[in-house]
Formats: sequence, structure tokens, C-alpha cells
Amino acid sequence: MRIVRAGASILGSVKKSKLKAYPPRTGSYDIFTPTHSKPFLSQATMLEALAEQIINGLMMGSVYVLVALGMVLVYGVMHVVNFAHGVLFMMGGYVAHFFFARVTGSYVLATLLTMALLAVIGIAIERAIFRPLAGNLRNQVIASLGLILAIENLTIAIWGPNALQLKLPSTEMLVTIGPLRFPVHQLLIIAITAVMVVALSLFLKRSRFGTAIRATAQAREAALVVGIPVERVYWSTFAIGTALAALGGALIGPLFLIFPTMGDAPLVKGLAGILLGGMGSVPGAVIGGLSIGVLEAVSTLFLPTDYKDSIAFMAMVVILLLRPQGLFGVRVRGED
Repeated sequence: MRIVRAGASILGSVKKSKLKAYPPRTGSYDIFTPTHSKPFLSQATMLEALAEQIINGLMMGSVYVLVALGMVLVYGVMHVVNFAHGVLFMMGGYVAHFFFARVTGSYVLATLLTMALLAVIGIAIERAIFRPLAGNLRNQVIASLGLILAIENLTIAIWGPNALQLKLPSTEMLVTIGPLRFPVHQLLIIAITAVMVVALSLFLKRSRFGTAIRATAQAREAALVVGIPVERVYWSTFAIGTALAALGGALIGPLFLIFPTMGDAPLVKGLAGILLGGMGSVPGAVIGGLSIGVLEAVSTLFLPTDYKDSIAFMAMVVILLLRPQGLFGVRVRGED
């Protein structure tokens, strides 16, 4: 009986302790959790929650766009499937943290230096790993998987296994849009991505070297015949793609923690955006990445937030079943 009474007293104390509410740690919020969490919402409140999640989705979708654009460029020009693009995204976060905390103290300068350094690293990866494997898809996939393990372990060896935090004033400052408030940094991510998309489109369509990139993507042999430096196009394209991934990691780092596997989810969701928009289509990568971000954010209004990551996988399955070429892709003759 004494044992039963003791167990009952312990159980009662545990139940009482569960009633105590602890405030959340500052800066550790989940942007996909709606602030309006009442079981029964009015129509106005529901519209506010929907608008809030659309902005959140556009922010995360912008990050997926940066990842998808890099992969689309590399695949469209070189026909290389680089599954290590996610770890290059992760390196962008770590390198930006290093430049900001140890070298410059300026977030803008740290981001520019990160993009430049990762572009150089991308050139080295293209020349040392993917150029010798040109045309061999199986070995490209194996090499990219090995590259993932190598870079992740190198990152842990340099920075350690613990997550890093990049604190900026823009993550604490809030902008009021109607009844909603958003961190300034969140809106900066959307704006910077929009500028990069426009700049990349103008570069590919209006510049001479952009025309060379498009020509090489369409017909490599014809580009060689007319004197286009195809090898330079290859490493330049890989450098641009890597720099875009680094920009994504540097932008998202201040909002979330920086850790060795932070690039896994953006890689998968960027790939889902590519499949949605169409392989090799730059406009498709933009629309697909934004769509995946908005879909997973809005889904948290109706589903538990634990299921939001499954939206990308569901979208990939539906796309592959109904329209394998994507929204802007073209079906090749002979495909089933």
C-alpha cells in the first residue's frame, strides 16, 4: 500500500508540473504555425491567417527558387544532376556566418563574399568531379552522393556538430502589413530573390554570354561550330548555380539555425519545384519553387505542422503521374 500511495503522489506531482506553461525562447518560433490558433475562426480571422501563411510560403518558396534555379541551369546546360546542391546551400550559411562574425561584421559584404567563394568552389567541383563524368548519369549521382558525405563531414570537422546562430537586427524588426506583422528579413528574402530572378533572366536573354549559355544548352555541337567557348560556359554555369545556392543559405541562416543538414529539405523541395515547373525551364523553376512553398505553408492551416514536409513529396508523386514533363516542360518524342 505504501508503494501504491507513493506512486500516486509522484503521478500527481507530474500532472501538476505539466500544467506549468513556459514561454517560448525568443527567435525560435516556427513561421509555419499560424498565430490564429483558435479552434473556431471567424471569416476575417481565417483570411488573415491565410494571408499570413501565403507570405510565409512566398519566403520559403523564394529559398526553394534559389536552389531550383541553380540545379536547372546546371542540368539544362551540362545535363548534370547534382544532388550535392543542398550541401552547397548549407555551406552558404556557414561561410556567411564566418565572414560576418570573424571578418567583415557586415551582413551584405559577408553575403557577397560567400557567393564569390562558393562560385570558386563550384568551378573546382565542376572541373575536378563532374567534367570527367560528363555523359555518365550513374557516376554523376554516385559522385554527388559522395560529395554530400565529404562536405558534411568537413563542415563538422571545421565548425563542430553544434548549430550556429547568425543574429541580425532585421530578424527582430517587424513590418506591419494591415493586421499582420512580419520580420523585415523575411520580406528581404522575397525581394532579393525577385531581384535575382529578374537579373538572371535579363542576363540570359540580353547579354552575349547569356546567349552563349542558351545556345550551348540547346545544341552543344552547333555551339562549338560557331566558336562558342563551351568549356567556359560549363564552369561559368556551375559557378552561377553554386552562387545562387550560397545566397539561399546566407539568406535563410539568420531566420533559422545553421547546421550540417540544413540543405536537405531545400534540396528536396527545390527538386519538387523543378519537377512541377519542368526540367530545364527557368520560369518553371521559379513558379514551381514558389508554389511548393505556398502549398506547404497554407497546408498548416488544415493539417498539423508535422505534415508540411510531406507536401513536397506528394506534389512530386502527383506531377510524375499526371504530367511528367512539368507545367512548362516539353514532352520529348518517344517518351511514355
